[in-house]
Amino acid sequence: MYIFPKSRNNYHAIDRFTEGKCDMGLRFKIALLMCAAAAAVYTGTEAYRSLQPARESLIPEEIYASYTVRADTAQYFLRNDQGYVAVYQKERDKKPLSVTDIELDCLRGADRAMIEEGLPVSDRWELLQLLEDLGS
Repeated sequence: MYIFPKSRNNYHAIDRFTEGKCDMGLRFKIALLMCAAAAAVYTGTEAYRSLQPARESLIPEEIYASYTVRADTAQYFLRNDQGYVAVYQKERDKKPLSVTDIELDCLRGADRAMIEEGLPVSDRWELLQLLEDLGS
């Protein structure tokens, strides 16, 4: 049924009916789009978390414990310095003796975690062995 408007503010009866349908269709599409966006954000967040394993699980406790026992008698410490393995004279020194060209990003997870915690080294011989192992 087609009805002509009496004034500018009145719409046709058919137009009012179809306008309500379009409104519901548009609302449904917007709601569906928002649900898809929320699902994408959630999925992306969970994927990122899965790429970064828990830090506690990276350090083999029995191996790291053998190093930390010697911390008070250690001559050197291997620590992170701007993404590279650095050799420090003391555990809390601010300035390293030397910075190697070994990037932390290239190390295995366990090695990287031990360096970030600070790895005590008893003498020069052990220091050279560790640096050779980390560099290869």
